[in-house]
Amino acid sequence: MANMNAQKIIAPIMRFVNMRGIIALKDGMLAILPLTVVGSLFLIAGQIPFQGVNDAIASVLGADWTEPFMQVYQGTFAIMGLISCFSIGYSYAKNSGVEPLPAGVLSLSAFFILLRSSYVPKEGEAIGDAISKAWFGGQGIIGAIIIGLVVGAIYTAFIRRHIVIKMPEQVPQAIAKQFEAMIPAFAIFILSMLVYIIAKLVTGGGTFIEMIYAVIQVPLQGLTGSLYGAIGIAFFISFLWWFGVHGQSVVNGIVTALLLSNLDANKALLAAGDLSLAKGAHIVTQQFLDSFLILSGSGITFGLVIAMIFAAKSKQYKALGKVAAFPALFNVNEPVVFGFPIVMNPVMFLPFILVPVFAALIVYGSIAIGFMQPFAGVTLPWSTPAIISGFMVGGWQGALVQALILVLSTLIYFPFFKVQDNMAYQNELAAEKA
Repeated sequence: MANMNAQKIIAPIMRFVNMRGIIALKDGMLAILPLTVVGSLFLIAGQIPFQGVNDAIASVLGADWTEPFMQVYQGTFAIMGLISCFSIGYSYAKNSGVEPLPAGVLSLSAFFILLRSSYVPKEGEAIGDAISKAWFGGQGIIGAIIIGLVVGAIYTAFIRRHIVIKMPEQVPQAIAKQFEAMIPAFAIFILSMLVYIIAKLVTGGGTFIEMIYAVIQVPLQGLTGSLYGAIGIAFFISFLWWFGVHGQSVVNGIVTALLLSNLDANKALLAAGDLSLAKGAHIVTQQFLDSFLILSGSGITFGLVIAMIFAAKSKQYKALGKVAAFPALFNVNEPVVFGFPIVMNPVMFLPFILVPVFAALIVYGSIAIGFMQPFAGVTLPWSTPAIISGFMVGGWQGALVQALILVLSTLIYFPFFKVQDNMAYQNELAAEKA
């Protein structure tokens, strides 16, 4: 009965996870990882969080010494929306088994069609043939995702239904593939033009990208950036994993764009020298998830590994603790999730959910009361070890908060572990007597 109920929950989740659009979204967002990780390093180098150091460097190199670093930032992190549009369209076509490059190019073209082709400064007249770079980054990322998915789907549908210009076999394949893209391109450009016209009429002169930002992205950023959003992210990662579904992958696929947009807004405040909650800084960003909610792996199972190493009576868990310790340092805990197991284990459900939820509350509260600054610095790979990652994204305060979370993990997991360990120990004794 329990397995049947679990299957009823898992089946729709797996259908959602395996949807072509969700896979394209996850794969496409991975493409911007080098931009966000490396680009953030240059931002930190140009915005050293110690005024004395900044002043000393400026006295030697001049007041504009940060300009080259900010130029790299503008060409990496600040264009993640633009790149994600291309990569999502590309990934959609690739995963559908059709030539992917035209889909990426057409997605990018549609993105520009749906942008305003002039720029109006805060004071002054519109400047023609100029596009505001603000929409290339976090502000335009939800619109970019929608465009990439729609264009990828349309292009794939045309190619699969052979609604293309067929060239003779003598024509080289590289050229023939581009001719195949012409009819889909025409349809995509017509649709983009119609959407541009409709959005302009509906918004009184605005654009589709601006409309999506105001109607969808801002509310979603507010939701994910709230305390409820932080708790929801922590809860669903563990909840899905308990059923054997890769919770981190699923949740990341949904919230990464929003968390990166929050981070992009924080970086803009940092660059302006005014990073504070009072100025609209976001608490929940990608660092919040990667560096605090999955310490030692989903469910923050550090405490469980420690318990197995130092307090296990059963041979089974003594051995598993030794095997799981090294991967846990790099936030990999599949040996625990499937080897303990935590998946479908009613004894471990409660701590597996509670620890990351309490972690979310601690981190959110630490930023809300001013103990830690909002995250706007380096973006680290999720596999960066605890304490190191905390220090790099949040200074000594971040390292201290991580240490507190790991202690909490040990305290919460320990009594549940003892129940499981005693059962395993008794089973081993019974097996030896038999």
